[in-house]
Amino acid sequence: MLFPTSVVGSMPRPAFVLDLISDGSTPSAQDYRRRMAAAVRYVVALQENAGLDVVSDGEW
Repeated sequence: MLFPTSVVGSMPRPAFVLDLISDGSTPSAQDYRRRMAAAVRYVVALQENAGLDVVSDGEW
């Protein structure tokens, strides 16, 4: 390995997260937490699949 790789800054928000935070609806707190936890798992999986050495949930 030449050097470890990671993401610098925040990952772009996927459409389903943008919809969750800006569509005007107000999901229950439990549903919001569940969906945001899924978003974190999604972004971590993206980084793992890309082969990054250091993964992060970014600002989430």
